[in-house]
Amino acid sequence: MATYIDLGQEIYQDQPVYHTHQKTAMWTDTSHEDARHALEKQVGGEPPFTFETKALLLCDHGPTHVDAPRHFSPEGDPINEMPLEQFHTPGTAIEVTHRDPGEYISVEDLESACDDAGVTVDEGDTLLIRTGHYDRTHPSREYAENYPGLSEDATQWIIDQGVVNFGVDQPSPDTPDDPTYPCHTLCRENDVPHMENLRNIDRVIGEEFTFIGFPLAIREGTGSPIRPVAVLED
Repeated sequence: MATYIDLGQEIYQDQPVYHTHQKTAMWTDTSHEDARHALEKQVGGEPPFTFETKALLLCDHGPTHVDAPRHFSPEGDPINEMPLEQFHTPGTAIEVTHRDPGEYISVEDLESACDDAGVTVDEGDTLLIRTGHYDRTHPSREYAENYPGLSEDATQWIIDQGVVNFGVDQPSPDTPDDPTYPCHTLCRENDVPHMENLRNIDRVIGEEFTFIGFPLAIREGTGSPIRPVAVLED
């Protein structure tokens, strides 16, 4: 038997997202009442069933999602051309929760977090970093307004470990008030994707698990919503 830990946030109307992105909108496209009325005309009486459908309007970087290289560069791979193997890997999870909004997570923070969790970050891993920002602020507006970020050196350290993907429990791995975007910039230079708006990372800190978080095949997509899970074998 395996245990599945849901690492993704719910998708719902006006969920807090990065301030420059399309807000999530949801509405009832066809209600059960609408369907009953249409089906009654079609079948000439009581229909055998009714149905309801929802319509969604969202950014490919709105809910829990992964950034494709196309997000950073017009020459980068779009999400539908990225290898699926990159989204089914060994997983490692650590936490750095002492940094305040606007502060940087350092290499020393990451190395200490690995020591505290008793883990190493190995080539081919997906690394999950819990800052605690989701638990402290979601679903308030504060969640999308300010948070800590990875320093340039810390981002380079992650890349140097050979990870194929990494993610954080906040809207971006960069602080929103730094226009240089050191993490996004290094991801661009090294074609390394990363995930944003994760949750429940605390449930897999120090655990051995498999990470699965497949994107949608959005043609020429710059990213994609995902339903990431950590699979722990009993």
